[in-house]
Amino acid sequence: MGQHYSPEALEVMIEASGMYPYFIQEFGSAMWESAFKSPFTRDDAEAAVTLGREKLDAGFFIARWQRATKAERRFLHAMAQDGEGPSSTADVASKMGKKPTALGPARATLIDKGLIYSPEYGRVAFTVPGMAGFIARQELLD
Repeated sequence: MGQHYSPEALEVMIEASGMYPYFIQEFGSAMWESAFKSPFTRDDAEAAVTLGREKLDAGFFIARWQRATKAERRFLHAMAQDGEGPSSTADVASKMGKKPTALGPARATLIDKGLIYSPEYGRVAFTVPGMAGFIARQELLD
């Protein structure tokens, strides 16, 4: 279709997507909705990321968040304080005022639900980029 991204716009889109394929699609779709002409600029990309993130928050992320129980959300919130992670399970427990062994059941169910994974012993990470940011945005709304 002959549309082009400036290098700066492409950098914004790639960084915001975390290289997650679905996010690349979502931000690209938002670009088509929000930009007026090609080549797409950094400002166009930033507007598209804002629009795309709103759509992700309203569907993709909220669907994951709602799968978690209140106790699991506290676990996720403690992880989100580390940013995109990974997080030390001991640090998560400390933030929650619990012993690491007490987190085993919540950790296991969050892994089963596909919300987190263990990249190495004693550490957990979100399965999708941007989840920590979503959790932070939820706190601003609460």
